[in-house]
Amino acid sequence: MTTTPWHLDETLAGRYAGGTLGAVLTASVEQHLTACASCRALLTPHVDAPRLDAVWADVLERVERPRRSLLERGLSRSGVDDATARLVAAAPSLRGAWVTGTTLVLALALVAAYVATNGVGLYLALAPLMPMAGVALAYGPMSDPAHEMVAATPYSPLRLLALRTAFVVATTLAPAALAGLFLPGSPYLAVVWLLPALALTVGTVALSTRVAPHLAAAALAVAWLTVSLRALAPRRDPLLATSSPVLLVCTVVLVAATAFLYARRRDLAELLRRTA
Repeated sequence: MTTTPWHLDETLAGRYAGGTLGAVLTASVEQHLTACASCRALLTPHVDAPRLDAVWADVLERVERPRRSLLERGLSRSGVDDATARLVAAAPSLRGAWVTGTTLVLALALVAAYVATNGVGLYLALAPLMPMAGVALAYGPMSDPAHEMVAATPYSPLRLLALRTAFVVATTLAPAALAGLFLPGSPYLAVVWLLPALALTVGTVALSTRVAPHLAAAALAVAWLTVSLRALAPRRDPLLATSSPVLLVCTVVLVAATAFLYARRRDLAELLRRTA
């Protein structure tokens, strides 16, 4: 037993193009059109070519140009060119999830400052780590999904490095500075942690010219926590992280790291081009 192949005729093709077929028959026609070139050809006279071209162009636009993030749109509106805005906003630590996580950690540390013995010490230990961690996550193939694009783009790597670092530090310092205003005790505590934060951040960038950013950040975090978390021990000064010896060491680290970066500024481009 044989079956006669079913095809569209001019009338059916016209009704399909005009959208007057029922749902069941439309589904059958569309299933047939996927495998029948001759029936697809019948639809050509019924298609508005300019409209089809416009629809296809819109599809390509949406596929090839993904939706822009809020930060990217904000940068563009403030006068930053589109290429710079795209490369800066692609940093993982400029995404909402990172900023939200940072804010949550700082909020919990702030609560601990009020309810726990030596709780202020926990905040002073954690707050300086946030900008450093954000900078470490802004570069390298392990954390940056746009790393290959960044490495290959004909764009000044030093300018991109400076812009990304500045925006990451700014977006991380903002919630930390706001939370610091509510710390119990002297208003001095709201700003004094900025010195260790800057020392750790600049130190991470300096070390990243020799090792991967996440390794540089991990090494400095261990060193900082080894000192600062001693403030949580019983009968310890909760303000240990703001003591004169600690701040002096942070100043020395900040100055040394800044001088090192200036001397090796040409090596900074490798931060964005490193493949491992």
